[in-house]
Amino acid sequence: MSNRAWGTDINKVFIHIPKNGGMTIRKDPKIRQQVLFSTPNNHKSAAYTKGLEEKMHNTKDHQGYEHARWRDLKTDVQENFQAVAIVRNPWDRVMSRFNFAKKVMEFEGTQPTDYADVSSFEAFLEERHKWGGQEYMWHRAIRGWYPAYDHVSDLEGNNRCDILRFENYNDDVKLYFGLLNDPAPRNITRVPNDKGKTGYGTSYTDIYTKETIQLVADWYEKDIDYWGFDFDTGATKNYWIK
Repeated sequence: MSNRAWGTDINKVFIHIPKNGGMTIRKDPKIRQQVLFSTPNNHKSAAYTKGLEEKMHNTKDHQGYEHARWRDLKTDVQENFQAVAIVRNPWDRVMSRFNFAKKVMEFEGTQPTDYADVSSFEAFLEERHKWGGQEYMWHRAIRGWYPAYDHVSDLEGNNRCDILRFENYNDDVKLYFGLLNDPAPRNITRVPNDKGKTGYGTSYTDIYTKETIQLVADWYEKDIDYWGFDFDTGATKNYWIK
């Protein structure tokens, strides 16, 4: 179906939750023909974009315009485009963010505590108290501690997105977008292989302790309850089915 209000055949808008495989969606040429991505042009207001830019300037972060939540988009985008997002097991996602932080800081030659405390996984988890409630930090991967549900819901708390599963990435993405072939993985964090390993070759389940499992469970309680995650599973409910 054509979106005549925008003069294109694009009829979906992608809600890019950081570290959930979104770069693959944004770079795939066939998917790009179907999907609108968040930019300042479709943020809900110029004031929102300015506030984001000022916040990221103050924290020395990239703006990450593409990570706007559904509620941060213009009303006409919300009304004319079907939103879609990918959700990921929260324990896996936190470990991915930790590994990503280490890779970025190593590449930039910074100390393990300069940008985020990655001196240990336990230290990284404590970062949630510093950044977890700060406005606009849902736009960031490393410092973004907001639940995935915050990205996909409206102000009344209703999910407004079709949900694809990171753990069933290729099958879900191919079926949803009508692709014949698997999309090519992008970025450091890759789609899990058939052995359940991440792009770093180590399963996140090998790293956690009872204490850190519970810390993440408490922090991401909404995501876990709504999508039915267990420690070692993907979403088991409330996801898109054709």
